[in-house]
Amino acid sequence: MKKIMKKLIFLTATLIVFFTSCKKDDVIDGGISNEYTNVTTYDFLKSHPQHLFDTTLMIIDKAGLKDKVNAAKTFFVPTNYSIRNFLLAKQEEIRKKNEKLNFNIDSLFKYYTPKMLQDSMSVYFFSGRITRDDLTATGTVYQTEEASTKLLATLEQSTSTDYLVDGIISQGPKFIYLTKVIGERDVMKNGSLSDPSGNANLNDIKVLCQTTGILTNTGVIHVLSNTHKWAFRK
Repeated sequence: MKKIMKKLIFLTATLIVFFTSCKKDDVIDGGISNEYTNVTTYDFLKSHPQHLFDTTLMIIDKAGLKDKVNAAKTFFVPTNYSIRNFLLAKQEEIRKKNEKLNFNIDSLFKYYTPKMLQDSMSVYFFSGRITRDDLTATGTVYQTEEASTKLLATLEQSTSTDYLVDGIISQGPKFIYLTKVIGERDVMKNGSLSDPSGNANLNDIKVLCQTTGILTNTGVIHVLSNTHKWAFRK
């Protein structure tokens, strides 16, 4: 009986170590289990199980950008929440003149021409592949598919202690950021980033990617944070 109990205790301990190791690896990786998906970029967004991109796709369809989505080698995708943030900001703006006015997706399609929608969405398209392996903390400025817009992409080490576990994880993950530089690139002052001039209106718009490196049949997808405002609106 004692021998059986010892074997059971050893087996239990082994299983605990095994599952703890698996959990540790998942935390360190910080990625998705399989980055490859055997569909086009457009179809991947359309088939998302949580419908995270339905409103984004409404704009893409209205602007006639489906082919451009699949032609882009990299798409930093704004979610439904990003579109909602934009609509709420527009509504707040117009309510300064008339507090009864609303601004919703129908308003967007009413007042924005297809060309305006194309320009606003095309700032997220890039003609070349951009992956984690291409990026550094210093960053690279990339030309978007909107001719007048270039954006900075960086891969930065997290300084948060939330990801650290004593004796297991000693270094935080690295995140991809997409930044619209306004004026000069922001610098660190008193613990926060701001424009070198001190003018808050010239602070850059820096957006975290919540999911990165999804590889479709047609390109690379990085999903932007839900807090982002579409079209890089402040």
